[in-house]
Amino acid sequence: MPDNLITVSQLNNVIKRIFYAEEMLHNIVIVGEVSGFKISGAHAYFALKDEESAIQCNDFNYAKTYVPKEGEQILAKGTVDYYTKTGRLNFNISAIQPYGAGALAAMLEKLKKELMEKGYFAAEHKKPIPKFPKRVCVITSKTGAVIRDIITTIRKVNNIIDIVVKDVKVQGIDADIDIVNAIKQVDDLGFDVLIIARGGGSLEDLMPFNSEKLVYAIYNAKTPIISSVGHETDTTLCDLAADIRVPTPTAAGELVEYNVEEYKEYIKDLGLRLSNQLSATLDHAITKLELQKQRIIGAFNGVYSKNTNKLEVYSAKMLLLANNILENKAHQFGNLSVRLDAINPSKIFSRSYAYIKKDGQNVTNIDELKVKDKIEITTTGGKAKAEIIEVNKL
Repeated sequence: MPDNLITVSQLNNVIKRIFYAEEMLHNIVIVGEVSGFKISGAHAYFALKDEESAIQCNDFNYAKTYVPKEGEQILAKGTVDYYTKTGRLNFNISAIQPYGAGALAAMLEKLKKELMEKGYFAAEHKKPIPKFPKRVCVITSKTGAVIRDIITTIRKVNNIIDIVVKDVKVQGIDADIDIVNAIKQVDDLGFDVLIIARGGGSLEDLMPFNSEKLVYAIYNAKTPIISSVGHETDTTLCDLAADIRVPTPTAAGELVEYNVEEYKEYIKDLGLRLSNQLSATLDHAITKLELQKQRIIGAFNGVYSKNTNKLEVYSAKMLLLANNILENKAHQFGNLSVRLDAINPSKIFSRSYAYIKKDGQNVTNIDELKVKDKIEITTTGGKAKAEIIEVNKL
């Protein structure tokens, strides 16, 4: 038996490790013609070929990418995979886009129409660009001439704007994903405006800026966005979705820059206008308050005058009632005086009557007296003591 004997599984595993270790075979983009396109469930399978060769492709969850047609030229991004069970070489696709100006233009026109009908480019959704921004974020490649043009333009007249560069890919498959992620990352960081920028190029070069995902990200952003993509004759979906589109990076810089001295004058003028407005508002409030005060005083005087008349009538009525009560009480008092005078014990004495007491008690009946009782007699002018010498009953 030979010394170098190995199993099929061992051989295929070795081959797979070789493919896995080769970095050149991961996340590469190849161009070719679609052949034998078929769909099975959520996946698509086809061959990608050129004049001399072909390779089998797997497009898992094909609906998430561009769906190609039979015979169409495409750019496919993916990774070479070796399936050990069958010993088969495949290209697993992660992204697809059409290749060729005609196909791209047709696809873009269709997508543009769909997005326009949905309102993603509508003017009423556009946000105003601040006149005096203080913090600006530029989303572009930090190594290109674009960012230098923007910064140079701004710094000619303004050295106080805070310029932050968010470095992204601006070309190639998945560059749109890079830009979308950048927008989401900086949207909540308090920037006054975002600038999406790159220089000119072919239709293929500008494809990341014609991404449907990028349109959604711009539409949903809270921060105003300026699009400065390509040359003046290029119009991308990014341009249409942005709050404003300028033809060049230099124009983007001119749009956000402002003269610092003019800004200072603007602040002074704003302060003066606010002061004048505050003074006018205060004067108006004082005038309204004075008018309200006069109305209240007038209303009070009217109520006071009206109620004064009522008070005088009520006072007269009360005085009359009091006099009537006093007269009535005086009459009652006179009657009581007469009655009291009539029962006054001293009056009895004037008519030859006297009070008799025995042992300190009033005598009211003859039966209370007997011979030799000591009595006390009270009559007009004084008292006298006596002894009973005879008792005669009627």
